[in-house]
Amino acid sequence: MVNAIKGLYITCDIPMAQFIINMNASLPQSHKFIIHVLDNTHIFVHSDVAGMIKSAIATFREQNTYEKPS
Repeated sequence: MVNAIKGLYITCDIPMAQFIINMNASLPQSHKFIIHVLDNTHIFVHSDVAGMIKSAIATFREQNTYEKPS
């Protein structure tokens, strides 16, 4: 018998994939969202966490953006 899981397929570069994996690892077991890490640049996650991942990435990018001093 085949079991199907509805999810979201994420393709990204290696550093962003590591960021998502570390974000998942910091959560308690009941809130983990990664279903399977396919390779270095592809991750399969639960579909209901897309907004959370997008907002975490946006926050991460804002914190790591260089702003030229005036």
